[in-house]
Amino acid sequence: MGKKNVVCKSAILGREMHVVVHGEKGLPVVVFPTMGMAPESLEEVGMVEELADYVDSGVIQLFCTETIDAESWGSDADNEERAQRQETYYHYVVDELVPLVHKVNGTDARPLALGCDTGATQASIVALRRPDLFQGCVCLSGCYDARRYFGDWMDATLYDNTPCAFLPNMGTDHPYVAVYNQRQLLFCTGQDASEADSLRSTRVMGEQLARLGVDVWCDYWGGDVTHTWYWWKKQLRYFMPIVLDDVEKTTAAEKPAKKRAARKPAAKAPAAKKPAATKAAAATKATAAKAAPAAEKAPAAKKAAAAPKAAAKPATAAAKKPAAKAAEKKAAAPKAEPAKKPAAPKAAPIAKAAKPVAPAKAVKAEVPAKAVKAEVPAKATKAAAPAKVEAKPAAKPAATKKPAATKTAAAEKKPAAAKAEPAAKKPAAKPAATKAAAAKKPAATKTAAAPAKPAAAKAAPATKKPAATKAAAKPAAKKGTSAK
Repeated sequence: MGKKNVVCKSAILGREMHVVVHGEKGLPVVVFPTMGMAPESLEEVGMVEELADYVDSGVIQLFCTETIDAESWGSDADNEERAQRQETYYHYVVDELVPLVHKVNGTDARPLALGCDTGATQASIVALRRPDLFQGCVCLSGCYDARRYFGDWMDATLYDNTPCAFLPNMGTDHPYVAVYNQRQLLFCTGQDASEADSLRSTRVMGEQLARLGVDVWCDYWGGDVTHTWYWWKKQLRYFMPIVLDDVEKTTAAEKPAKKRAARKPAAKAPAAKKPAATKAAAATKATAAKAAPAAEKAPAAKKAAAAPKAAAKPATAAAKKPAAKAAEKKAAAPKAEPAKKPAAPKAAPIAKAAKPVAPAKAVKAEVPAKAVKAEVPAKATKAAAPAKVEAKPAAKPAATKKPAATKTAAAEKKPAAAKAEPAAKKPAAKPAATKAAAAKKPAATKTAAAPAKPAAAKAAPATKKPAATKAAAKPAAKKGTSAK
């Protein structure tokens, strides 16, 4: 344990004051000895040894100072002179000793005041009168009422050095009240007869500080606890780790507050830019999300939302691919509607591409087919009825629907030719063929409806009909040859 003697030439007291320093670094602790004792006495009674582990590890640094209690509290001189001498000693501590502590300690940390008996009295006076300079106080068996030494005599100077006198007159709006709550104020005493003055004055301190709303710790030990070093060392060993932990938390909360205030503007600048980009992205996603459900709501009235979403995606893909093929291969087509469709996706690709194709109609035709209700044959016969009466008008709607289905030119011409020839030769055989094809068509649309193109669903049966008629036409031709 490092130890050194420092001599302070006090201009206030007009004499040299000795300070014994224990330790090299850590939280500075100013220790006031008992009345009439030298600074070295604290080491002699074993108080320094009790704190040796904190001193050796650099947690605390002890500054055992000299007092002039024999000239103030313990003097038989004039009361005014004694009171003034105590006031002078107070100014020595706050104006000369504290700067010396900062210089030796190498930091501006607020020291903790510690003392027993009259040392506790001195510690309480400097900590309560100058909480801006001291981190708090640990007072063991102190008397905080000057009547113990001065009786009923009191003047303004002694008043300032009597905590039991000035605390009751302190208002709750006093600026020191808030500071007290940021400090560690501990008062402990035993309840033996030798602790009578300390017990009485400690209770007054606890009551007055509680009235002010100060979080003070007043601890009262048992009736066997006497006014001796034996108990003070036990109390010191018990309280010191708790007080030091509280000091560390308080001081740690002060330093980061300043650093965070400086870092906040720097942290806000990048954060302000990111939301701008994300808002724009979120806006585009929101518009796309609104447009897609708008086109999907119509077919989803009777079915679950999963089916329309699966049908809407192929619809857009089907609308884009046929439009591109129709623009390349059918520049001279009779209808100009497919040529106009590719220009629409520029503003809203999803919404505008879905509306002209009218996926709702395509899905409506497929929904009964998927449900396999009794109404499906009725709808199929209605579509086949015009084919029975007039073959040519039935072929024309299929030709008009082919550009919307967007098949290749070769695929569209062959079915038209195939329809015309069988219709002319065998009118009676067509109903049977179309019925068979109509019965097969719903099954084909079932498989093609969910994953395949909804827009091309109308045209798909038209292109598949010739395949059926071809199959029907071949047997018809055989019959004809057999007749011949």
